[in-house]
Amino acid sequence: KNVIAVGASHSSGRDLSSGQLGESYIADFSSRGPTSDGRTKPDILAPGSSILSAGGKPATVGECDPVTYPKPGKADEGVVSKEGTSMAAPVVSGTAALIRQYFVDGFYPTGKKNASNSFDPSGMLVKAVILNGGQYMRGVDNGNGRVLPVSPYDNNQNFGRISLIDSLYLYGKSNVQTRVFDRETIAQKGKKTMSFTVDKSNGCDASELTATLTWFDQAGFPGCQKCLIDDLYL
Repeated sequence: KNVIAVGASHSSGRDLSSGQLGESYIADFSSRGPTSDGRTKPDILAPGSSILSAGGKPATVGECDPVTYPKPGKADEGVVSKEGTSMAAPVVSGTAALIRQYFVDGFYPTGKKNASNSFDPSGMLVKAVILNGGQYMRGVDNGNGRVLPVSPYDNNQNFGRISLIDSLYLYGKSNVQTRVFDRETIAQKGKKTMSFTVDKSNGCDASELTATLTWFDQAGFPGCQKCLIDDLYL
């Protein structure tokens, strides 16, 4: 319940294999939900098809980048192109590290580095930032032009494809401004109201307000049919 489950989207540009429809489409091999107790999964998608990374050669010394860019799904010199949700998950892990650094280095809330604004974000705040900036997908690319329709928050895409530029405010660069509330508490059967002002004066191009609620949940019981212990509503 407290992890980030990652599905795979297609890549873009020269990392697309022949016939693939692009970054707005889900890879046909991507993980799907729901969980055994009916919660939607995956949480977020990231590029997981034709991902270029280091391809060590144990018997070779001095392997390096190839002269020409490798074709999707191929290995050349010291790099290899692979696909899978095992390729997508590290993209999200790296993004989570950047989000943590954003808060620790004091980029929030001005979008500019200021050590006096530094704070230690909770893991759930990092998760909320990742989910809140997700971009909805057009469908599952099943090859040969066959596309399975999808909807926001379904068990194909849930929050959609990860997009850091749509998640956090960087002065003069990003598409959004951001307001966060971290480590808040709420009483049993209680309510809590958060107030804020929508301000589009400093380069915010977003056409809508999006809000995401995340929380650490206690462990459920083996075989549970409803595994949420704290069931919160936004």
